[in-house]
Amino acid sequence: MAARSTGAALMALATSGIAWSAAAQDNLVRNLVIAADPQPFSADDLLWMEVDAGDVALTDSMNVYASRSGVFLPLGEFARVLDLAVGVFPAQRRAEGWVLDPTNRITVDLTTREAVVAGRTIRFAVDQAAIYDDDLYVRVDLIEQLLPVKLKADPSAQKLTVTTTRALPFEQRAERARRQAASGAMDTDDGVVRQPTPYRIASPPAFDVNIGGQITRDGQDNAGRYDVRVAGDLLYAGFEGYVGSDDGGAISNIRVALTRKDPYGRALGPLGGTRASLGDVFSPSMSIGASGVAGRGVYYSSAPLENLDLATPLNLRGELALGEEVELYVNEVLQRSQTSAVQGRYEFLDVPLAFGLNTIRLVFYGSQGQIREVVRRINFGSGQIEPGRFVMRFSAIEQGMTVFDVGERLGGPEVGSLRLVATLDYGLTSGLTLSAGAGRYDPTGRDSRTLTTAGVRSSLGPIAAQIDAALDDQGGRGVSVGMATRAYGVSLLGRHSEYGAGFIDETRQLGVLDQAPLSRATDFRADGQWTAPGGLIVPISLNARRLSRVDGVNLTTAELRASAPFGRYYASANVAYEAENVSGLERRRWLGGFDVNTLISARLQTRAGLTYEVSPNPSLETAYVTADWQLSPTAALRFGAIRALGPQASTAVQASHLWRAPRFDLALNVAYETRRQDWRIGLQLGFGFGYDPGRERYRITRPGVAGGGSVVINAWVDENGDGRRQIDEAGVPGVVADTNAGGVTTDADGRVYATGLGDVPTARVRLTTEGVDDPFLLGGPTDIQIVPRPGQTAQIDYPMQRSAEVQLLALLASGSAAPRPLAALAIELVPQAGGAPIPGRSDHAGVLFVESLRPGAYDLRLDAAQAQALGVSLIEGVRVIVPPHGGFVDAGRVVVRITGEAQQ
Repeated sequence: MAARSTGAALMALATSGIAWSAAAQDNLVRNLVIAADPQPFSADDLLWMEVDAGDVALTDSMNVYASRSGVFLPLGEFARVLDLAVGVFPAQRRAEGWVLDPTNRITVDLTTREAVVAGRTIRFAVDQAAIYDDDLYVRVDLIEQLLPVKLKADPSAQKLTVTTTRALPFEQRAERARRQAASGAMDTDDGVVRQPTPYRIASPPAFDVNIGGQITRDGQDNAGRYDVRVAGDLLYAGFEGYVGSDDGGAISNIRVALTRKDPYGRALGPLGGTRASLGDVFSPSMSIGASGVAGRGVYYSSAPLENLDLATPLNLRGELALGEEVELYVNEVLQRSQTSAVQGRYEFLDVPLAFGLNTIRLVFYGSQGQIREVVRRINFGSGQIEPGRFVMRFSAIEQGMTVFDVGERLGGPEVGSLRLVATLDYGLTSGLTLSAGAGRYDPTGRDSRTLTTAGVRSSLGPIAAQIDAALDDQGGRGVSVGMATRAYGVSLLGRHSEYGAGFIDETRQLGVLDQAPLSRATDFRADGQWTAPGGLIVPISLNARRLSRVDGVNLTTAELRASAPFGRYYASANVAYEAENVSGLERRRWLGGFDVNTLISARLQTRAGLTYEVSPNPSLETAYVTADWQLSPTAALRFGAIRALGPQASTAVQASHLWRAPRFDLALNVAYETRRQDWRIGLQLGFGFGYDPGRERYRITRPGVAGGGSVVINAWVDENGDGRRQIDEAGVPGVVADTNAGGVTTDADGRVYATGLGDVPTARVRLTTEGVDDPFLLGGPTDIQIVPRPGQTAQIDYPMQRSAEVQLLALLASGSAAPRPLAALAIELVPQAGGAPIPGRSDHAGVLFVESLRPGAYDLRLDAAQAQALGVSLIEGVRVIVPPHGGFVDAGRVVVRITGEAQQ
């Protein structure tokens, strides 16, 4: 066989799935997180993007990581999309090949952090490229220097737009694709397989346990606390339970709920719905009037799980383990934080969102230095729905009560009152949605009232608009108008409300106690990016609000926040303005804060910050610093200090030692406060129990298994092709399963158990087999979508069969001369058992390789479009037989003749 060119060899290397040894693959996976120093993104930053060039769709889905450091594309996969001969070599931490012409060489070396393009050397920073998941991920600005393209990445729209600066091979491929689409031959399946996760009458539950205690110098604040979470299926629904204690070890809070969730709208079967809950639930927020609160009762919604309209506030609530802190980032801008749990939960109310797709990042910090992230993506728009569709939300709860009434109740006299909320949206036309609602609620410090609402949602060109009006039985009335758009890359949102006759709008007076009702309220939000000198992109968020009460008090607040990476540093800053006008007397304050995180090395991370008052009394209020040192994969140290200034100035220091075993977390904490000379010593233990359905037994895991879904992968060699694993069928090690919690790899038995999928609407599990030793083993679908639920473990069976690499020789017969090799002949292999044809194309020597063919018989035919264009016909073909054991198959030759010659 004639030798291939260097570029062709690189392309083959990039696409052939070379078999790494099991040891090499395991070592690669273990060191995935520290492939870059620091790693500029994590598994939670995964975002599937559509890639197009003008009106040419290049690919429906490509792995892209959008993090605080920027947008990163896989160079190997991106080059294949563009038909460029660039190969990636993860073990050597480099990529090389050529672009358009073999003399136009390109190399990228992560070790030296240098790229060479056509003899020109380009230096790049440590946070611009990283090896991850067997590819070289390169930040957008660096790719524009390496390849003849200009890129525009829009995470909100999940879209990457490519503009070529020179004609690339993919443009010819796209033209062929257009011809295929015109003929009806284009395959539009995105390859994602939905795996059902049905509810059962009962399933083995999962448990999370946190136990903590402390002793103090005087013994008065000695404490022993615990919380236990349990989740699993019960009565064909998902059961979640929580038991928490006070500092004395007595049970102070119990929560239980049964929930059915289905993002596809079948939560209650024929009754539809996306979520339905019974027990301790939250009521939905109305667009005007009643806000969402906790209570015991029922909840039902048929609305999309991750969509909100302009008037509905985003209220984030979730489980917060003992001793954890949580920070909230919206579109990579730090917005809020919570340092302690309330009844075992965190709560962020009225979270500011930008118009379009928003990335919500919750960063949890354990008291011993553990760090974990949860990422959600929420579409914030006009709330329009398709014509003829109804969307309903309903709840009936006893406000502030729990199913098991134990411990201290939180709230005022409204606790225990009945709160009813029902909203209905109907898509009248493609551009107009009608809305209506009714509710009964007890505002804090006010009499109960019943209200009705009506509204419309529409779009005026690029502007989304929403109007809502409300009346209550106390004579109160209110109207709210909201508009949003994107202009010059900036999201703009404005909302104004007018109220009369004592109308209470809880959605605008969060947490207000016995204050006068509002007469009007105005909100304005702007979210965008500022490109600083040097190309640094800084996300910026501005939120402003003015409230006017009927007692003549005017309240004005505004806050500007920005966050951005600076090399190894990630800094966040905010400036806030507060003004209160009472009877002509105005009080103003300017406040600020600053936080910075940095990776000093792959194992040492520090955080520091301060808060201050600018006016009227300039002063530094607090300052803090923490350092987390990863001593080993199982041990870590944390040191922290906080200085509070002012009349009661004091300094508190804390040190922790964390042991992170595969099955538990154990931490020793020591703290000292200087002003009172008070010391504390504490011990905390956390662990989980998760059920593995593959091995039919429980596993002791680290905490978190009851807070979200889990998955078990079962990969084996399906010798008889029945899709069921027999006792004598061997497992397949080295199959990598990428989840939103990171990557895991099947063991020698072909199994792996992964937790941390969260309670998101859907989760994708992407299976890759590059690490499997046998290159001829072929699996099924690689993208599997499940609906994760707390405490539930989905099992993904992955039968693999031995495939074949088939070689054919394409020849052109002309007259009496011997047939000669024919390059670029397009053929198709049609499975006799049914299925889509498998295409192939001969190389410059007439040799054609078709990889990953399953066992069976295939008929060969010419590509109809090419045969017609070239005027060739098949005169000698073959039937390709792939044996059950697969391997390499030399299928002979394919001979064609120019049609005109055949007629002569």
